[in-house]
Amino acid sequence: MKSKPVVALPEVEADLRAAMAHYASWRPDGAEQLLAKYDETVGWIEWNPDAFPRKHGSIQRAILKQSYYLVYFRQETQRSVVLAVLDGRRDPQEIQGLLKARR
Repeated sequence: MKSKPVVALPEVEADLRAAMAHYASWRPDGAEQLLAKYDETVGWIEWNPDAFPRKHGSIQRAILKQSYYLVYFRQETQRSVVLAVLDGRRDPQEIQGLLKARR
C-alpha cells in the first residue's frame, strides 16, 4: 500500500457537472450526493491506488458507490491523476477513445 496525492485534469470538472446534473434531475439532493461519493472515492484512491483494477492499459478505474459513474485515473511516480468521471453504461469504445485523448 502506498498513498499518494490525487489531482484531476481540468476536463474532469465538466464530467462532474454532467454527472451532478444527471443525479439532480431525479433526486433533489442528487448533485450533492454524487459529489460526496466522488470525494469519498478520491479519498480511497489517495489512500491506496493499487487497490483498483487496471482497465485500459495503465489506466485504472474506481466505481462511485451505488451509481453508474466510474472514476478513471492513472498513477504517476508522485501522484495519481483523475482523467475522467464517466457513466459506465457508455459504449466501451467511446470511453476508451476519450481516455486515450486525455492521457
